[in-house]
Amino acid sequence: MLKKLYYEGLYGNDSIEFVKGLINVYPFGVIGKQFDGEVKPHIHNNLFQIFIIENGSTELIFNENQYALSGPCFITVPKNTEHGFKHKTDMNGWIITLSDKVLENMLYREADVIFEMDAIHITAINSGDETLTEVYQTMQKCVAEYQNNLPGKLLMLQNLVGQIIVQLYRLPSESRKIITSSDNSGKIYFRRFQQLIKVSNSFKITVEKYASELGISAGHLNRICHTIAAKSPKDIIIDFFITEAQLALTNPDNSITEISYNLSFEDPGYFTRLFKKRTGLTPKAFREKIGVKIH
Repeated sequence: MLKKLYYEGLYGNDSIEFVKGLINVYPFGVIGKQFDGEVKPHIHNNLFQIFIIENGSTELIFNENQYALSGPCFITVPKNTEHGFKHKTDMNGWIITLSDKVLENMLYREADVIFEMDAIHITAINSGDETLTEVYQTMQKCVAEYQNNLPGKLLMLQNLVGQIIVQLYRLPSESRKIITSSDNSGKIYFRRFQQLIKVSNSFKITVEKYASELGISAGHLNRICHTIAAKSPKDIIIDFFITEAQLALTNPDNSITEISYNLSFEDPGYFTRLFKKRTGLTPKAFREKIGVKIH
């Protein structure tokens, strides 16, 4: 059995730059050219991706099956979902990548939308279908906004990303091909584990406590997390709270100490050390990098 490939960033990379922690846009096809047209099946732990194919032909690889695709179309791929591509021609399009935790933060009152995004969706653009054309145009507006550096860029991107997610959710099922895995072993437990972390909003809760609430052993939860995300439950907990801290740091009204206590880190010094270990920056340096000014 081949070892699964996991990436924290785009294919072949373990880091990714988001605009204010929200979004990354990258040309589709560039990575394929670097690997002779073949992007091997791989998994992103915390990235929700939209692949926009404007023109060209490729094959989506999922669960050892191939799905022929031609532009214009788009594909949505949730986190922890193995996927790859074999390009048949030169490709022209875009990859819109969102942090899954940021996505859930935007939709925390819309659980149905989140669960709808847990499958791969393939949607061909029919110029005669106004609904499909509208969501496709919103995606193109998002790419254009990302590439420009106009005033209010972050606010506009937040608005466009929200529109895209809602428009995708509202598309009738008959307009898209929905691909799900026949083996959902552990995925329900994994999603419930993530939801429990979010609801708790406390870094102090142990892996054993979460496992108990799920009705499984800590060892079982550890196996599920390694199978789905190639990470331990503790690392998944840390990832969640570091992302929460990054979001909180974008607000200049929150002091670093307040953020630390709000997330139940009893020692702000430990919080700073853990943040730097995971991001490569101290909380203060992170704020400086993203342009947050403290009044």
